Formats: sequence, C-alpha cells, structure tokens
Amino acid sequence: MEALNEAKRALKLVITIALITVISFLVASYFFAMALGFQIFFFTPEGAAFSNFYYIRPPIYLFIGLIFTVPTYINVGLVFAFLWGVFLFCFVAAWKLRESFHKVIKNSFSRPVSHTLKNFLFAMPIITSMLLTAVIAIHSFQEAHGVPTGEPPWPEDPIEKFFGLTYVVVMEEIGFRITPIGAFLVVYLFLVGMEKARTEPWGQRLKIFFLAWLYPEKAKKMLGLKTVGDSGVRRGISLAEWIMVLLTSAIFGLVHYLGGGWEVGKITSVFVQGFAMGLTYLIYGVQAPILIHWFFDYYGFVYYELALSFYPNTFFLVSLVYRVTIILGRIGWIAVAILGILWIIKVIAKKKCPSATLPQNFL
Repeated sequence: MEALNEAKRALKLVITIALITVISFLVASYFFAMALGFQIFFFTPEGAAFSNFYYIRPPIYLFIGLIFTVPTYINVGLVFAFLWGVFLFCFVAAWKLRESFHKVIKNSFSRPVSHTLKNFLFAMPIITSMLLTAVIAIHSFQEAHGVPTGEPPWPEDPIEKFFGLTYVVVMEEIGFRITPIGAFLVVYLFLVGMEKARTEPWGQRLKIFFLAWLYPEKAKKMLGLKTVGDSGVRRGISLAEWIMVLLTSAIFGLVHYLGGGWEVGKITSVFVQGFAMGLTYLIYGVQAPILIHWFFDYYGFVYYELALSFYPNTFFLVSLVYRVTIILGRIGWIAVAILGILWIIKVIAKKKCPSATLPQNFL
C-alpha cells in the first residue's frame, strides 16, 4: 500500500510539473502576442499609416440586438490603444482574482491538480486549447458531411482586418455576454437575495449591483447565495443562469450566420464558444469571456497571420505554440472522458451497493 501511495505521489508530481511548464509557456505566449500586436499596429509602416486613419461612427453593441453608432469620428490608433488597454486590464484581473496565478502555482504541489483551476489565467490555456480542438473537430466533421463553415467578408488589408477583429472582441462581449447576462444577474440576484439585500446599506447594495456585472461570484457570496467556488458548478449555478447562458449562446451562433457573413456550419462552433464564454463569465468574472474571445481573434491572428507575414523567422515559435495548444486540448478532452467514465462507474457502484465508496481520485 505504501509503495502504491508513493507511486501516486510521484505521478502527481510529474503531472503537476508538466502542467505548470506547459501553462507557463502558453501564458508567456499570450503576453508576447499582446506586445507583438501592439508593435505591428503602431511601429510598422503599414500599421503606423493605418493607425492615423479615423473610424467613421464606430458601432456599439448592447443587449444582443441593440446597436447604435458613436456620432463622431475617432482616431483608429486611439481606439486600438483603448481596446489593448482593456485586454491588459483583463489579464491583470485574470492574474489576481479568486486566487493569484503565482499562488496557484506555488500551492499546486501540496493540493489536488483541480485546485489550479481556481485562477482563470492558469485555467485559460486549458479552456482555450480544448475549445480550439473542439472547434476544429466540429468544422471538420460538418464540412465532411456537406455543411460549410464559410468565411465573412473581412478586408484584404491584414492591418485593417486585425483592427476589426480586435474591435469585435470587446463589442461582441459587451453585446452578447456582459449586458444581457449582467442585466439578468442584477435582477435575479436581488430578487433571490432580497432578504439579505434589504439589510445592507445603500453603499453595499451599489457595490453588489456593479459586482453582478463584473464579478457575479463575488456578488452571490455577498448576498449569501451558493457559488461555484463553494458548491461546485452543478450547485453553484442556478437553472435560470444556465438557461440564460444557453439562450445567449444560441443567439450568438445564429447572428454569426444570419448577419455575420458565415455559412450555417458556423452556428454550432460559435454556440460552443459562446457557451464556454458565458459559463466562465459566471465563474471567473467579466475578464474571462473577453480573454477567451481575445484568444480566438487577436491572439490567433497575431500568431498565424501577422507574425508570419512581418517576421517570417518566427515560424518555429508559431509552430511550437500551435502544436502545444493542440496537444494540451486533446489531453484535456481525454482527461474529461476519463473523469466522465469514472463518475459513471461511481454512480453505478452506488446504485448497486449504496454503502460502497470508491477511493478518491489522487489528482
């Protein structure tokens, strides 16, 4: 028995070290992409020229279907710098909130591996890698059966396309996650936690109001409601919240097909992405869906389009980042499948022998 326990501890140590190494590499690639995108946009001849243009009446998306335009001309460079600052703020929040990134790494050797998911920046490479492999699999399967994905009519100029992709990250998250789900959460949380809210001073109520938009988990905790951190995903997210996430994800997918220039095959993959973004919004806060969207649009375009076009010698880095991402995504889905099988075995064992208990997963 002692030898078995020792083997389990050794295996856990190897898995933890490998996971930290891979996660640290991918997180470093995120910060490098942030810097590289900024450098290309402002400090290359093509980027500098485009950054001096003016954005004519930029659109703002609110509450899924409400779109209005800013009645003025805004410098493209200023818009990009503002959006870049939003992403930077999200990364800082992702590093610090719930449990800081460095603290999660420090404590990972003495706690189960699952505890590392408390920090979104640590969880982000796992979530995005699994999402990317899922999207690739969905598109491949659908196209093999005659369901096209298509491509929207993006500008041919790569800098202009990069600006458009950067812009829609924030605008679509405001329109499809933050305003509809956030507004729902404000009403829902104050109705469910009415007794607690009545006893709070106005300053505290105002704090809960803003937290419901920015950090739903914290708002729930302040109202004494169940949270994912304390009760897990199944009990920490209510049925009404699940419905809201599913509804916004479905509309998100349909909008890409009906008004975004994509073919019908895009509905499925965008629904899956939207579901992940909505769920992480509830669990981690507003920074999570923005950064997942950033991964697919800003990060992906910087590495797989701009870097190779402007700096061909980055091919090895780009190839390595892609391979590590895909491998991590596949391993993530294998782990989910194994945990699912173990859970089914546990449920069956309990039904056959209610008093029986299975040993806890050593991870």
